[in-house]
Amino acid sequence: MRIKAILGFILLVFFFAVGGVYIADINAKTLQNLEKIISLNQMEFLRDDLLNNVKIIQSDLYLTTTPHSTNIEAFVEHGEALHLAGERCFGCHHAESVMLRLSNLRQGIDDYLKNASRVYTLRANHERRDREEGIASASGLGLLAEIDGLAIHSPDKISPKIAKARQEIVHMKNILLALVTIAPLIFLIFTFLFVKRFSSSLSVLIGATEKIKAGELTHTIDEQLPDEFNALAVAFNEMAISLKRQCEVVVAEQSRYKVLFESADDAIFIMEGEGEAAGRIIAANQAAAIMHGYTVDELRAMYIQELDTVENAAQAPARIREILAGKRIEVHMEHRRKDGTVFPVEVRAGLLEIEGRKYILAFDRDVTVRNQTESALQRSRQLAMVGQMAAGLAHEIKNPLAGIKVSMEVMMNELVLSPEDKAIFARTVGEVQRIESLLKNLLNYARTPRPVFSRIDLNQQLENAMKNAVLLLKSPEYATTNRKGLEFVRNLDPALPMIMADPSQMQQVILNLLLNALEVTPEGGIVTVGTRPGRAGTVEVVIADTGKGLSEEACLKVFQPFYTTKPKGSGLGLAITRRLVEQHHGEIEVASVLGHGAAFTITLPVEQISEDENP
Repeated sequence: MRIKAILGFILLVFFFAVGGVYIADINAKTLQNLEKIISLNQMEFLRDDLLNNVKIIQSDLYLTTTPHSTNIEAFVEHGEALHLAGERCFGCHHAESVMLRLSNLRQGIDDYLKNASRVYTLRANHERRDREEGIASASGLGLLAEIDGLAIHSPDKISPKIAKARQEIVHMKNILLALVTIAPLIFLIFTFLFVKRFSSSLSVLIGATEKIKAGELTHTIDEQLPDEFNALAVAFNEMAISLKRQCEVVVAEQSRYKVLFESADDAIFIMEGEGEAAGRIIAANQAAAIMHGYTVDELRAMYIQELDTVENAAQAPARIREILAGKRIEVHMEHRRKDGTVFPVEVRAGLLEIEGRKYILAFDRDVTVRNQTESALQRSRQLAMVGQMAAGLAHEIKNPLAGIKVSMEVMMNELVLSPEDKAIFARTVGEVQRIESLLKNLLNYARTPRPVFSRIDLNQQLENAMKNAVLLLKSPEYATTNRKGLEFVRNLDPALPMIMADPSQMQQVILNLLLNALEVTPEGGIVTVGTRPGRAGTVEVVIADTGKGLSEEACLKVFQPFYTTKPKGSGLGLAITRRLVEQHHGEIEVASVLGHGAAFTITLPVEQISEDENP
């Protein structure tokens, strides 16, 4: 079968090669005839140009004795044109005999121009000019006769050449049409013979392929096929057996992958890595769906940027570029659940290439519990340190400090002092009082009393705290500071439910935040106090100022013990405030931009569960 196919192919190639050579030969001859015709037309044009130029000069000679005679400049131009036309005749390829005639023609043109020039130079001598004019005219007539003699090919002789070329073109077209018609016919006949010869074997192979495609991986060809088809059938049977084995291996691998993928505790994402769809989720496990509050099908219709917070989503393209460059990334960031809650995650991602296409494989771990544990451990260490410091300071400093304070007050009241000295004593007593306040805050932070819950009205608590703050503005402590024109803005929700809380501790929390706001708010500033319902059975209190604001780093550290942005602050006020809020099972957060003030938000549950009721 293979030899027959090769012979048939060779015959087809030979047939097309012979036809192509024949067509090329006719085409070359036709082009040669067309070039001859173009050359003849060019020679005719040059001859006519020569005749016209000679006739123009003859006219100039006839007009020399009339009032309409041509001036010398125009005559020179006409002569140059005749000379140039004669030179053009040498640009074509001519036979040796023609070249001899053209050389004689050139000499005749030169003689004619010399004779004509003498006519123009002898205008004063009429007799001689008439004689030279006769010589020049006779020379011109001879030149015209010589040029007419060059017209060996008239239009009547060119037309048969053109007709012959057209006939050859038509003949070539007919042959080409015949070849185009016969070649496909021969090819169809050749194909029909081969198909008829081997259609039965092909039908057997196609039928076996369809059965394999339908899932019968154990199907084999039992018929004895002719020629090479038999070897193909044997190879097909071996392929079917190998394919079944490979499918079993792939199914086992897929099963293991699915078990690992679905049983993983961490969220696993496979995302598009290239093009406009970069970041689109194409696969996610059940842990990812549970972690983010979506179904797996919902995740597959999303982009990973939709799970990020706004800040992290803006950085997603840069992270994708790093991964595509071959870098594995490990970052801590925040994701957003379907209900809008934000939680911290640890993301590890890298490049995954499948069949030449680039994907991103990412493992996300919810680190909320870990962060809370680390924070609780850190705070426990801080509490232990503060407790030890508070106990030591209370024991070692409190009593001597009280004695120093009393002594300074007695000396200030009983001694005769100048106003400057009294001011020094007063500042000293004030610093001692500040140290006593610091010791008190340390003791309060280390040994915060347990809250005694009762039903309270948060709006009323805020009103009382604002009244106390207004009175404090008039106290000597704030008399030296510039607080004129400061305004309170109330955004209190009248429908806010009463909550279970410790009234004194809540008053301490609110007053501490108000005093901080008063200290940072400039003249003419605004302190906004508001309440509103929160999510899932909670209420929120917002205290905002128009002060200088906090940096991003300060927002992260402002609730840590001993961290302060005030020149004389202890760094315990907000730490105590957060501890009191957390004892009420609430949360406190700060949002700020430098130069635009800060806003503290307290979230408190409406109801409290006693420790005995906790499961």
